[in-house]
Amino acid sequence: MKQLYILALLLVSFSNVAFSADVEGKLSWSQRIVMSTTVSGVVDEVLVSAGDRVNKGDVLLRLQADRFKASLNSAKASKSDAQYKLKEAEREFGRAQELYDRTVLSDRDLQLAENGLVAARAEFATASTRYTNAKRDLIESVIKAPFDGVILKRYVQPGQTIITRMKSVPMISIAATKPYHVIGAVTSVYASKLATGQAVTMTINGKTYNGILLSIGYEPVEGTDTYPVVISFNAGDDLMRAGQTATIHFP
Repeated sequence: MKQLYILALLLVSFSNVAFSADVEGKLSWSQRIVMSTTVSGVVDEVLVSAGDRVNKGDVLLRLQADRFKASLNSAKASKSDAQYKLKEAEREFGRAQELYDRTVLSDRDLQLAENGLVAARAEFATASTRYTNAKRDLIESVIKAPFDGVILKRYVQPGQTIITRMKSVPMISIAATKPYHVIGAVTSVYASKLATGQAVTMTINGKTYNGILLSIGYEPVEGTDTYPVVISFNAGDDLMRAGQTATIHFP
């Protein structure tokens, strides 16, 4: 009886022990993209090289802008002209409608005025679309960093002609540095005790970082009976490299 009592006490004691373990993981980029432009042109300048750290919004590359600016100025002038013609057509139709209501204008003349208004509206819509496209092309001739990150590779050089017809041309590869991810693997029993959003810590190169459990896999890592877990964390100003070893400390 005494032995059963001691066993019961041990079971209660073990059930109250906090679940904890260390799991080895590998550092991974949270985002990694290859950037390009949707417009063709000649590369004017590339402002970054592999290994450079950049902030969101920094200019990374520019195509020669003269052609895009000329197209934009032409489209702007066409839009202004079409807008003037539309206002004139609206005034003309208003006068024609007034005369028609006073029975001093024929049906044919009213129809002609209405036709002129329809044509002016169509011309203005076309000119507005051309202006919008020209403005977009000028904007897209410049590549900017979509997030804080590090440049992994540049594929083009100043003076190089870029033709994007029917395909994108790789120009710059960039990876996000805020946040980083660490990917590890745990057993199914272990996974059932975890919850997304819980706080965890990691040790990388002897330094400890705070992170959040981002996801717990529901399919095992190929060829194993373990399930992937992904930790998201901010390394501050520390620059990491994909593939670095990290030790995940689960609470």
